[in-house]
Amino acid sequence: MKSPSLSMFILFLLLSPTFSVSAQNTFDLDDLDQGQLVLNLNAIEQLSVEQDTLNVSLMYSIQGRDSTELQNEVNLVIREARDILDDTDDIDWSIQQYHVYNIQPPRQNRNDISNPVWRAQQSVQLQSMNSEALLVIAARLQQLGLTISNMYYSLSTEKYQEVSDALLNSALLSLQARADRVASTLGKDEAELIEININGSPGVFGGRVEMAARASFDTTSAMAVPVAEPGETQVSVTVTARALLSP
Repeated sequence: MKSPSLSMFILFLLLSPTFSVSAQNTFDLDDLDQGQLVLNLNAIEQLSVEQDTLNVSLMYSIQGRDSTELQNEVNLVIREARDILDDTDDIDWSIQQYHVYNIQPPRQNRNDISNPVWRAQQSVQLQSMNSEALLVIAARLQQLGLTISNMYYSLSTEKYQEVSDALLNSALLSLQARADRVASTLGKDEAELIEININGSPGVFGGRVEMAARASFDTTSAMAVPVAEPGETQVSVTVTARALLSP
C-alpha cells in the first residue's frame, strides 16, 4: 500500500491530542522494490519563547494556643481575600490547602504539654496572563496579612502548543528537503517520508521574580506592588523519520 503524503502526515500530527506521537507505516525492508532505498533521518527544532503566565501562591498563617480562635481568624481573612478575588477579571484563582496542626517546640515545658501551640493556615493560588493586574491583587492580599510563598512565570499551554506546531511543521519540511536532496544525489526520482516519530518538550523555566518594592504604589493598598519579570522557555521538538527513496 502506498504511504500517505507528507501533507497528510502534517495534518494528522497537528490534530493529535498529545504531542508525543508516532505516525508509522511499519515498513519491511524485504518489501523494497528494485532500486528503492530507505534513509534514516532526524531533526531537532528549538525556539526560546518569552513566558506569558504569572503564577502566585499566597498563604495566611497564624499560631497560638487557642485552635478554635486561630481557625476563626483564618476563615475571616480568607473570606475577605475571596471577596477581593471575586471582583477581579482575567485572573484564575483557587482557595485550598487548609491545615491546622500542633507545633512541637524544641524544648517542651509542662504548659506546652497541657496547652499546646497550634498553627492554622490556608493558601490561595493565582494565575493570569495579565501580570500587572495579578501583581496589584497580590499586593492587596499581602495587605490582608497573606504571605507570598511562591511566584514564578511559565508558558501557557496555548502558547506552547502554538510554538510546538510551528516547530513540528518546520522539522517535517526540513526532513523532506533533506530526503529530496539525498534522492537527487543518488539519482532517485522520489523521496517519501514513511515513518515519523515526534517528541516535543518544554525547556527549563527561568524567570526573574523579586519581592522588593517598586516606586509605584497601588492606590487601593499601602503595600508596594511586588516586582516580576518573565523569563524564557525553550520549546524543543525532536523528529526522527525514515524516507523511502524510489527511482
